[in-house]
Amino acid sequence: MKLILLLFLAVFTCNLYALSFEAEELEFTLHKGYWEMDGLFHFANYADTLQSIPIYFPIPEDSLSLHPEIIALEVVEDSLASCMLSSVQTGGFGFMLTMPAQYFCTVRIAYRQSLIGKKAKYIITTANSWGKPLTYASYRLHVADGITITKLPFSEQQHADDTYFWEFDSFSPATEFEVYIK
Repeated sequence: MKLILLLFLAVFTCNLYALSFEAEELEFTLHKGYWEMDGLFHFANYADTLQSIPIYFPIPEDSLSLHPEIIALEVVEDSLASCMLSSVQTGGFGFMLTMPAQYFCTVRIAYRQSLIGKKAKYIITTANSWGKPLTYASYRLHVADGITITKLPFSEQQHADDTYFWEFDSFSPATEFEVYIK
């Protein structure tokens, strides 16, 4: 509900005339040998016309973080906006997002990535390239049994059992989302 209110207020307070990245709600699950990201990305089209924009989604990939498997790329509960995979390459993938005039949509992206090293990394600083802070950002990290965390991406806000949770308003990430394990 809080997210919907923030997005609603953004429509009336922004004078943007193109697609805008407004908020993200990301859920990570860290297992032995791999991790999964399942996220909701909220976009707005403040223009008076249909807009299409290519978006590049970076995923760190090297000898310790292998090529990811894309599980989902879809517009959630919406038939007026669309997204289509346009390229897959080392280090990420591209997609085209098309939205009607004066419209909000949510894109779900999920992937699984094998990890050989002691670090899992998700790139969040690219959100800054949209020219304004995210109205809202939330990150949830589930840690499977038998995994010991040695470093979290942010100072701990909430923690219950094997789940960590962070929530931010007007968020401009200064560092990447990195989790180190033993």
